[in-house]
Amino acid sequence: MDSILEKTLFSSERDRVLAERAYQTLMGNVYPNEGYRWSPFRCVSPGRGNFRGIWNWDSAFHAVGLARFDTELAKESILGFIRFQREDGLLPDVIREDGSIVSGFGKPPLFAWAAERIYLFDQDASFLEKVYDPLLRNAVFWEEQRCADGLFFYDADDKDTEDYLIRVKYESGWDNSVRWDDGITEYYAADLNCFMVMFYRSMSFIASVLKKDAEASIWRSKAETLSVLINEVLWDAENHYYADANRYTGKVSAVLTPASFMPLYIGIASEAQASAMRDIAAERFHSKMPTVSFDDPAYSNDYWRGPTWLNVAYFAAKGLKNYGFSVADDIKNSILDTRGIFENYDSKTGKGLCCDHFSWSAVFIHEFIFNF
Repeated sequence: MDSILEKTLFSSERDRVLAERAYQTLMGNVYPNEGYRWSPFRCVSPGRGNFRGIWNWDSAFHAVGLARFDTELAKESILGFIRFQREDGLLPDVIREDGSIVSGFGKPPLFAWAAERIYLFDQDASFLEKVYDPLLRNAVFWEEQRCADGLFFYDADDKDTEDYLIRVKYESGWDNSVRWDDGITEYYAADLNCFMVMFYRSMSFIASVLKKDAEASIWRSKAETLSVLINEVLWDAENHYYADANRYTGKVSAVLTPASFMPLYIGIASEAQASAMRDIAAERFHSKMPTVSFDDPAYSNDYWRGPTWLNVAYFAAKGLKNYGFSVADDIKNSILDTRGIFENYDSKTGKGLCCDHFSWSAVFIHEFIFNF
């Protein structure tokens, strides 16, 4: 058992047992540093039984989770993945054990945020030097190929292929979400735009550490400009909520998901906006934070169409916590009271679904326990 866990004073026996199990899950999914495409770096699979390879935003999440226990392994999780960056800056979706690469689309941009989190644990500027230029190229990719009028949307290569829209949904990470029943390329995505604010802020932080003061100022300005646009375009002033917005009509979607709470996570909502989102959390998501509100007619137990996923649930709950709302603690306790570390959970019963021993669920169990 990791010495950090041994020295930690947990608030409950539940949290201690969960933290230990989450640590064992994450470390149990580490690939050795020989015989794989990403060698000599050690990386982490989402779940060794079901996922043979390393995935994009999963790797960023894994790095965040590992940083608390082993910063070198956390760095390898990032360095082992970004070495497969395309020339145009896209970071691919998957690097598989068999050598194949899924590179026609990416995933939400979280590596800069993960790199900053790692640095905060060990203050290793040399690591930031290694990742800064690849992250800069990735920013250019998003700005040149996934941006219109200052806001960001999901897309994919090969628009004339039969599975094009499926691959765009995969880039979002929300696969078959109710969010995309009315289209996906037509929407400025609430979570993506907030992730880009996080990206810009982290790049500003990294640039400052590397003494690139002028660049840090540019990144900071980009984050501020995008934050204003999110509040202008993705806030439904009539119905008082954040959601995805149609790029062409300007209409804000009626589908409410954990992504709707992302502006609270990045701290750009006003007190009035945050209070409105608190009421929605309590009345339409209860303490479960399903991947679409319980009252949505399309809610089901099908993958991203209703089950609770710990990554997006954490961002939503932490956003509410940042504004001091008690519903955030209700969500945290509801999630930590579930059994097992699964890919996702039945949002009504708490039963684990899909892959067991799932790495990013282990990471966000730790986030709920240590960083909430």
